[in-house]
Amino acid sequence: MTESTNELDNNDIIEEPPVVAPHTIDRRGFLRGVGATALLGSLAVLGGCAPAAQKEPANAEAVAEPLSVDSTEDCDIVIVGAGGSGLAAAVEAGEAGARVICVEREAVAGGGEAGVEGIFAVGSRMQEQEGVTNLSTGALIRQELEAAQQRVNGPRYVDMVHNSGDNVNWLLDHGVTFMSVDADNGTEKVFHRFEEDKGAVGYVPHMLKAAEEAGVDIRYNTLAKQIVMTDGKATGIIVTDEGGKNIQVNASSVIVATGGFAEDFKMVSKNGINTEDAVYVGMPGHDATAHNMLIEAGAKDYSQSTAYLMALAVRGLPGYFEGGKFSFLIGVAAPYSIWVNENAERFVNENFSSVNAMLMTVPTWPNKKTHILMDQAMLDIYMNGEQDAADQLNNGLASGEVVKADTVEALAQAMGVDATALAGTVERYNGYCTAKDDADYGKDAEFLIDFGTAPYYGFHVTPDVQVAIGSIQTDRNFNAITDAGDPIEGLYVVGVEGAMLWANIYTINIAGGANANNINSGRVAAKHALSRL
Repeated sequence: MTESTNELDNNDIIEEPPVVAPHTIDRRGFLRGVGATALLGSLAVLGGCAPAAQKEPANAEAVAEPLSVDSTEDCDIVIVGAGGSGLAAAVEAGEAGARVICVEREAVAGGGEAGVEGIFAVGSRMQEQEGVTNLSTGALIRQELEAAQQRVNGPRYVDMVHNSGDNVNWLLDHGVTFMSVDADNGTEKVFHRFEEDKGAVGYVPHMLKAAEEAGVDIRYNTLAKQIVMTDGKATGIIVTDEGGKNIQVNASSVIVATGGFAEDFKMVSKNGINTEDAVYVGMPGHDATAHNMLIEAGAKDYSQSTAYLMALAVRGLPGYFEGGKFSFLIGVAAPYSIWVNENAERFVNENFSSVNAMLMTVPTWPNKKTHILMDQAMLDIYMNGEQDAADQLNNGLASGEVVKADTVEALAQAMGVDATALAGTVERYNGYCTAKDDADYGKDAEFLIDFGTAPYYGFHVTPDVQVAIGSIQTDRNFNAITDAGDPIEGLYVVGVEGAMLWANIYTINIAGGANANNINSGRVAAKHALSRL
C-alpha cells in the first residue's frame, strides 16, 4: 500500500486504500451571525419555506426490483450530479480524454455549490501573492480533529488539507474567479472567496464551461435510479430521462455526487431530530434517492453520524437571506433570552452557540416544541429600533408563531404550556440573575438579565434543515465501501454524500473546509476512476 501525498498525480493513487472512518455549502454564512452576508444568496431562504413532508425515499420501490430498460449507452465514467464535486470530477475526467456522461436531476447545473461563498486552501498562488507562506497544516488539522472529539479520520483531513493549495490553483487555471483570500472568522488567511461571494458567479459557470469544452455530455432533468452491479462491481447506472424513458448507461466507473439527503425527513429523524417541528430550506432534489440507491448496491451506511447545516427560525417569517430578523439570528444574537421546551423547562445555557453556530439547533432536537422568551427590555435590545424587524414581529404575532402577554401566566397559556411550570422557571432564572450565577446551566454572568419588563414574548422556533453532510462510508479514494470495509470496485461517492470529515456536528473551524472536500473528493475519485480505464 502506498502513502497518500499532497499531489494528485495518477502515480499517487492509493491502490489498496485503508478503511477509514460531512458542504456543498460553506460554513461562513451561518457562522458569522450578526452582520453575516448571504451563504446561499437567494437560493435558500431560512424560515421562509413550508414544512418538508415526511415521505418515503423517492426510489424506495424502484430499487426493490430490477428496472426495465428502454435503451443502453456506453461511456467510460458516468457522474451523478453536476454540483461542486460533480463538476470537479467531470472536468478532471473529461480533460484526461475519458468519455464522460454527467446526469443532473435538475434543469441547471450547480446544486448547492451555487451559493457557496468560497473554499479553504493552504499553499495557493493567491496566498503566496499575499505573503501567506507560514501556515501550519498540522495545527489546522489538529484543531479540527479536537473539535470533533477525534471521531473523524485523520488521514482524510491530511489528504484534503495537503491537496487544498493544488486544488485552488487548478480552479484558478480553469477560470474560477475569486475576490480575495482572507481569514473569514478565523485568524489565518485560508478562505478563498469567490467572486460576489457566490459559487453561482465564481465557480459554476467557469467549471461548467470547462466540462463542456472537455467533451463531457451533461444531461439535465435526468434522475439516476439504480446502480448496475455485476459480480460485485459497479458497471453503470439506470436513469430516467426527461421524457420518462429508462436508459442504462454502462461505464467502467460510477461517481455519485448528489448533495445529501436533508430533504428526506424520515432519514433526518434517525439522528434524533424531531422533524415534526422542522422545515426543509435547502436545495431541491436533496432527498434520499441516491442514498438508498447506494445502500441497495451494497455501500455502507454513514447516516448514523451525519452532520447538518441547520438553524433556528420562526416559521412563516422572512428567511435570514431575505433580511429576516427571526431566522438564524434569534438562535445566536439573543444570549440573554430564555429557552424553554414544551414542559416550560430551561434546557441549555442560552449563550452556548457562540462556540459554534451549528450547535444552535442541537439542544432542541429532543423537544416537541421550543420557545425563546424575551421580555420587552430584551426585545428592545434585539430589535435595535429596526422598522423591518418590527414589521416582521407584527406578522409573527398575527400568525400565532409569536405570542405576547402582560403576565407570565398569560404567556404560558398563549404558548400552550403549563402556567405554574413556566412561572417557576422564570422565578428560578431570575434568582440566578440576581446571584449572577446560573447554577443550572452556567450561562455567562454578563448575559443573565432579569426577565421582568412586561409585555412578554414567546417565539416558537423550529429547526430549518438545509444540508446533510455524510451519507455513505468511503475510503481515501472515495470508493464506497461494504459493511466488511472493502471498496466497491468502480463505485465512488463524493461531495457531502461521501464526506466523512464530520460526525454528528459540523465543526466549521476550517473556513471553507467542506467545499475543499467537495473539490478534492471529485478530483481524487476521478483520478482513481481514470486509473481503471
